[in-house]
Amino acid sequence: MNPAQSAAALLQLVADNLTTRCEALRARAQGEARALLGQAHADARKRVRAALEEARKRGEERIARAKAQRKTRERLARQHRVKGLLEQGWTRLNGTLLQSWRDPAQRWQWVERSALRATSVVPGASWMIAHPRDWPVQERERLRALLEAQGASLAGFAADDAVAAGVRMTSGYGVFDATLGGLLADRAAIEARLLFHLEKDEG
Repeated sequence: MNPAQSAAALLQLVADNLTTRCEALRARAQGEARALLGQAHADARKRVRAALEEARKRGEERIARAKAQRKTRERLARQHRVKGLLEQGWTRLNGTLLQSWRDPAQRWQWVERSALRATSVVPGASWMIAHPRDWPVQERERLRALLEAQGASLAGFAADDAVAAGVRMTSGYGVFDATLGGLLADRAAIEARLLFHLEKDEG
């Protein structure tokens, strides 16, 4: 092999080596590029999933807040409605009792039931009767007779301007308050019963 051929062979060897190294570098660069691109896609998908999850959570929170606000509004509206109904019911109850006291037959039923109840709780007692100032005398005497028939006695009658209707019977420390105020004294319990009947009627 002459010197020209040797030089050409060496140049070819260098060129082949360079080509091999370039291809290796290119292949490695392409592999790294594919890896970087895959990682970028994975990161992008992760960010999209995170963004979607965050949006879903915010949407659920908004829905939950909206439901809670609606329930609060409904509860407040119901409370307002119930309060109005109870006020109406209370006014009607008070008016109905006053009307009952003005009717002679119903008034006597009121007095009679009260007296029978009081004498069954404290038999043989002597009763002081507080009553409205305009309560007829003949009904007082009728009550006196009823008490005596039950084995009780009458200590006396006392007109009380604070009593609009009904009677308050007192014997010693015992008090049987069947006045309008006494009957309506436990407003909470009465309103609970009114509410029960109102809800029952609605159901």
